[in-house]
Amino acid sequence: MGNTAANAPIRLLISQSLATIARERTVALLALLFLVLVVVAAYLGWSATSTVNAIYLRSVDYMTAQGQTIPSNPVLDTSPLALLRNMATYVSLIGALAAIVVGHQLIASDRKAGTMPLLATRPMRGIDLGIAKAVALVIAIAALVTFAAVINTATFLALPEFRLDGAGWSKLAVFYGMSGLYLLVFGFLGMWFGAAAKSETVGLLIPVTVWLTLTFVLPQITSNINPVAALNPVSALADAPASAFFQVTGWALGPFSLAEAYRVISAQLLDFMPPTYVDRVAIPAAASLLIAAAGVGAIATRAVARMDMTKGDYDA
Repeated sequence: MGNTAANAPIRLLISQSLATIARERTVALLALLFLVLVVVAAYLGWSATSTVNAIYLRSVDYMTAQGQTIPSNPVLDTSPLALLRNMATYVSLIGALAAIVVGHQLIASDRKAGTMPLLATRPMRGIDLGIAKAVALVIAIAALVTFAAVINTATFLALPEFRLDGAGWSKLAVFYGMSGLYLLVFGFLGMWFGAAAKSETVGLLIPVTVWLTLTFVLPQITSNINPVAALNPVSALADAPASAFFQVTGWALGPFSLAEAYRVISAQLLDFMPPTYVDRVAIPAAASLLIAAAGVGAIATRAVARMDMTKGDYDA
């Protein structure tokens, strides 16, 4: 009974936060764009595979007429999961930006609406607000990832030529679980600086700058992956030059290069990892994401808990 009463403010704050996010047009537009790109990713994968298959079938007719030996169909040598390889790019770009905006708006909407002083009059602790916002973010990100997973599941069910076995479905589920974890890192970044910054602009600018650094700058330092190559899920996995500089930076900075870690995980789970790829980082990619999500989540929750709820808008 006591625990139920103590958790009532948290549940109320979670509901209020989710309702606020659902009304935000910017969040809705980014989420819609992300889901559209999920469909585009499935289509591009299907289109590329169908083109290769059509070329192979025409080649078979020609080689048969010439009496030549017919090689195996390259499509059959490729995992159906590789159809979704572009998802790794869309999650790390639009998905991460959407997560930043969601995390930021969870705090900024309350600060701009002037509801913080009202919350200060309620019998609640700062940590209750922090936990509620963190849980609301987890629910929002989980909903976004679930919608994407449903779309991709429907894609495989609608394409009888691309069948997944039990292991394939398991890999797809783990991929979306890791994608959700990756998005949470940026969602918590948005929440952290939405609470800590004195200006709404700064509160959004800092997480976006961190995202740009993780997505484009660090991969160039650790693996010589230029920004254009970083947009291609396969090119982004090219081997780094064999030099002492990249060996050191890859080992030391690799754990902080979360975009690279996510690409490695995606390539492993969606079966498009180049056979020559060598992982040179100090800790496994999955561990990097887990540590980052837990660490940034704890900091963001504490930042919200430490907010001065007697103040309303930014710089007030």
